[in-house]
Amino acid sequence: MIRVLVWLAVAALSGCDARPRTVAGFAAAPEEARAVVAECEGGRRRVDCDAARAGLAEARRRDRMAAYDRAF
Repeated sequence: MIRVLVWLAVAALSGCDARPRTVAGFAAAPEEARAVVAECEGGRRRVDCDAARAGLAEARRRDRMAAYDRAF
C-alpha cells in the first residue's frame, strides 16, 4: 500500500515540473513567444516573460537578417 502511494506521489510531482522555456526556445517558436508576451502584458505572471520577450526580439532579428541577405 505504501509503495502505491509513493508511486502516485512521484507521478503527480513529476507532472508539475514545468521548467521555464529559454530564449532560444522562444526564438524558434515566435508564435508561442507572442502568446506568452501577450499574457504577460495582460497581467498574467509567468516566470518566462523575459525569455519570451528576448526570444521574440531574436526571432525578429533573424527575420530582418534573412530579408537583408535576400536583398543583397
